[in-house]
This record gives sequence, structure tokens and C-alpha cells, in this order.
Amino acid sequence: MISLGIDIGGTGCKCVAFRDDGTQLALSYKEYAVPAGTVNLPPVILSDSVAHVIADCVTHLENKDDVKVITVSSFGESFVAVDKDGNALTDILMYFGNTESQAFTDLVERVGKEKFMEIARILPDASYSLSKMLYTQQVAKRPIWKFLFIAGYVCYRLSGQCVADIPLACRSLLYDVKGRCWSKELLTACGIEESTLPEVMPAGTEVGTLLPDVAARIGLSPDVKVVIGAHDQIVNALGAGVQHVGEAVDTSGTCECITPLFGDIPENLDFQYNNFACVPYLENRGYVTYAYNISAGSVVRWYRDALGQYLRNEAEQKGVSIYDLLNELCPAEPTDLMVLPFLQGMGGTPDVDPHATGLIAGLTTNTRLPDIYRAVLEGVTYEMRYNQEKLEENGVHLKKLYACGGGAKSPAWLQIKADILGCDIIPVKSDETGAMGSAILGLAAVTGETPFEVARRFWHYGEPIHPNQDHKAIYDKKYGQYRTLRRIYKEYTQTCGGK
Repeated sequence: MISLGIDIGGTGCKCVAFRDDGTQLALSYKEYAVPAGTVNLPPVILSDSVAHVIADCVTHLENKDDVKVITVSSFGESFVAVDKDGNALTDILMYFGNTESQAFTDLVERVGKEKFMEIARILPDASYSLSKMLYTQQVAKRPIWKFLFIAGYVCYRLSGQCVADIPLACRSLLYDVKGRCWSKELLTACGIEESTLPEVMPAGTEVGTLLPDVAARIGLSPDVKVVIGAHDQIVNALGAGVQHVGEAVDTSGTCECITPLFGDIPENLDFQYNNFACVPYLENRGYVTYAYNISAGSVVRWYRDALGQYLRNEAEQKGVSIYDLLNELCPAEPTDLMVLPFLQGMGGTPDVDPHATGLIAGLTTNTRLPDIYRAVLEGVTYEMRYNQEKLEENGVHLKKLYACGGGAKSPAWLQIKADILGCDIIPVKSDETGAMGSAILGLAAVTGETPFEVARRFWHYGEPIHPNQDHKAIYDKKYGQYRTLRRIYKEYTQTCGGK
């Protein structure tokens, strides 16, 4: 049996085929064909891109009749508003877009921040779906029939069914996390009809089968089942192996996100004031949140492009990446430098400050470029420790961290993470944890197994990385310095307005 996992990202989408024993069989990726500088995404480009990667992936399979299920997962916050005929009414307002408006500000003031946090379990912000919905209601040229979140919209295009998974519903500001339903109180306050929202289902629920014309277009049987997946960080956690309280997945790409599993919702609203969400995890195993820094991998990439280009010719001659050489040259000991990694502002959790800028402190005439490279890795990791500290203040602890994404390919960075965060780091061998998590959910839906029963056939790991206790002692001291410098520099940039 073959399961197709769909992973929809902000710049492109992919389809990965897995056999039910966990073997990856084929992969297809397509970047969205939009002009440079385009902020929003036309729905037709999204749906055509998904159809393309499915059809292309299927052509690489020996027997496409073995495909029994397609599962769709995606990024959050965004949606497609459609009319009664299923036609999209506007472009997709992307998750990173802020649709701040006086109407949204007045709404939050009228309802109260704490009411949103008590029900939706997130700090109300214009990046979430609700603000985008209020804007869409104003600009849509025809009445809105349904707001379909991204994974749900693709499921609708594949099967004709209107559904949403719980994790994506939690990114809307309208979902009652404890009650596991749309909040009638918030809907009434916002003036949004519940009939315009999709039915909410647990992640990994079968919603139907392929529409005949869609099946013919992508080269599959109309009997193939369609399953609603989850928020991309949820399927990353499943694909990486997060199954017990205290475990987390650390996904390092352009953005770094740590998704920890914990038992109960912290009653103290400080958790929400720190910009942490509470999202039900799979099989009622507890809740997860997203601790993230938008300037993680992008800071490392800045170093590569601005300071690491002297290695380009050597990398080309050896047939390796510049990152490979940087990791080879990376000093083995902690540096005397301190980097504040806010090259794109202070964005994510627990703070948002667009005026914040980056800083390299401690430079001397003895400083060499590899020293700065290690310091960049240290600074990015100090910021995740700051998140770890705020999580622990609310009873969420990191005992084991599964590492995936581009950052997981750097042994130097993984050791730095183990030393600064003070926990074991388990490298995940698969490069496709998101699509794999989706495929696992699909297999569980059609076989009757639980997701974690299926997942055990998929998980494969490298050697665990344990903290170096000598380095940990150094980093524990330096982290206190990082916190002090972070506070002082934040106050400075706020005073100067980022100038």
C-alpha cells in the first residue's frame, strides 16, 4: 500500500510517496510560479501546483494502483474564501502578512485580550485568520460561502468536502480549544456566521474520495481516499517521533521552530502573553506549542553570503556546499563573542519587535571568520534557550529534542544546541518529516491503526548527541550575559525606533 503525503509550504508544495513499511518511494516539489515580490498567493496557482506534484510523483511509482490515500497538511493562519460554487473570491493572504485594521483593533478591545486567550488560547494578533477574515469580508465581490483553511481548501479541491483539522482551526482566533468547537461567543462578537466555517475534524480523519475529474487529471483511481492532515508543525512532530510529554521537535530552516509536547494547558495566561499557543496533539496525548524565531537559518545564510563567500571556490572544487566547509572550520570550543540574531527584527516567541537589529559583540584583532560563524550558531541557540526558559516558567520542559531540517545536517550546530539547551539531541534521518507525518496519518486512517503504531515503521535516527558538560557550564554563564545584553539592546532599539 502507498500513501501520498502532501506538505504545503509558503513558497512551494511537495508530494512524497511512502510505502506502508516506511520506505520513501518518490518525491515531487514545485515552487509557486508568482512574480518576485508578490505577497499574496492566487488560489489557482496553489491548486494547480498541488495537482502537478501529485501527478508528477505518481509517474515515478512502479504501480500507481497501490496508492490508496492522499493526506494534506499545510501552514496555518491563511485560508481561501469561496462562493457557493466553490470559486475563490480573493487571493490567499499569507500567514506572514499582518492585516491590522481599526476594525480588528476595536474588536479586540471590545471583547478583551484575555477573553480571546481564555477561549482560543492564543494572544490576539492581526497575523491570525480572524483579522484576515474581517478584511476579506470587506473586499470580497460576492457573498462568502466558506472560509477554507489551506489544507482544507486542497481537500475540497480533491474531494468536494469542506473540512478543517483542529490544529489549523486553532490558528484562527475563533476555535474553543478546551471545548473543541467553534466558539459561539467569539463568532457572535466578530459577526462571523458559523455556517461559513468548515466542519472541524481531528487531524488524520478521512473526508472522502477523489472526485472523478480530479482523479483522471492526476492519474489515480477515484477510489483513492482523501484525509485531512494538520498544521505543518504537527506533522513534523509526528514524523520526527514526538510521542511523550517532554519531547519536542526542533525544525531548523529559514525559521527555527521548537514544538514541545506537554500534558495540560497552563492556566496562567502568561503563557499566552509570551505568544505561545496551545494546540491539541494527536491521540489526545496532550498539547503542543510553537516556540520559534524567524531569524534563525536566515542569519546563518546571511553569514554564508556576506562572510563565507571566500570558501566558494574551494566548495566548488570539492563538490560540497559552503556550509560543509564552514562546519569543518568551526572552532571546537565556545567563543568569546556574543551575537544577537535579530537581522529581521525580533519575531516569533516570546517577543515581537520589528525595530530590533542584530549585534556582534566582543570582536578583537584576534577574531577570525570561523569564530564569528560559531558565534552566530551560539546566538541563534541562545535565543531558543530564552524560549525554553519562558516555557519552563509555565511548566513546559524539554527533555529530548528531535532535530530535523537543514540545521540538523550541521554536527557543530547540533552539539551547540545540546550544550546550550542542556538536553539530548536526536538527529532525524528523514529530510521529509512533514510529508512523512502526513503519509502516516493517511495510513492510520485507512488501516485502523493508530498514527504512532504506523509511525514506528517510519522513524530512523542518527546517533544521539549529549551535552558536553564542560561546555554546558560555560554556556550557562554566557547565557546570563546574553539575557542582559538582549534586554539592554532591546530597550536601545525601541528608544531609537530601530535607527
